[in-house]
Amino acid sequence: MLALVGVAVVSALAAIVDGVLFFTGGRDMAAGVAAETIASITGASADAVRADGGALFEAALDEVQSTLAVRGGVAVFFGVVLLFWGLLALRGAVWVRVLLTLAALTNAGVALRLATDIEGGTAAIRGVAWLTLATALLVVVLAWLPPVNRYAKARKGR
Repeated sequence: MLALVGVAVVSALAAIVDGVLFFTGGRDMAAGVAAETIASITGASADAVRADGGALFEAALDEVQSTLAVRGGVAVFFGVVLLFWGLLALRGAVWVRVLLTLAALTNAGVALRLATDIEGGTAAIRGVAWLTLATALLVVVLAWLPPVNRYAKARKGR
């Protein structure tokens, strides 16, 4: 049971860190993505697009930055949800483990999206997202192991 809670907490904190990384590096990441996108359309180099700036670059920068902020917010939100259900898992109740499983699977889906995102993300963001994905899937497995079931029955019997 302690392994389940520990892995759930690690997964949740990794998701929260991943979301915070999106917020802290958002403007620089967005500038790179916006410059590359405009460069692919216009045929100019990304450095030239960044240097020239202009209204198109600023509009693209704002759009990409808002998209990255939403992704970061989603990661933080589902990380907090997983943390909540992970800490409640100490109760051992089946309904808590069902909700923990759903939160972990949702967290894994968000992490997979962030880890495979080609638009935005640094190596750190992708690495933390892969860690989140692996630990979230481990939470699903640990939640339904026989020792956890025995713990839940023993706790219910008290």
